[in-house]
Amino acid sequence: MKKFISRYLFVLLHQAIALAKKHNLNPNVFIVLSVTGMIIHGLYYLPWFKGGTVDLALLVTLRFLGLLGPAYIILKGKRVAPAINASFVISWTVSTAWHVCYYVYL
Repeated sequence: MKKFISRYLFVLLHQAIALAKKHNLNPNVFIVLSVTGMIIHGLYYLPWFKGGTVDLALLVTLRFLGLLGPAYIILKGKRVAPAINASFVISWTVSTAWHVCYYVYL
């Protein structure tokens, strides 16, 4: 198991960091966005935050946070394919519409 972690996971992490630096992006931004998203997602399941408006506020905050990653790539990234950025924005928009319709209307 230790060999698997050192061989595959660390190599993938190193490649992701190298790719981010190649395109003039700070990898720490993605780490902070991921950790913040996990915290907000965890808060959603706590009993103190159960309620119609709080659930919707956490959902909207989580979806807005999900847009910050692609927006950071679009605004700060250099030599990143525009098609990839467009696919990020389209997938985020469709996913947000689905989640809002699901949680609000069902």
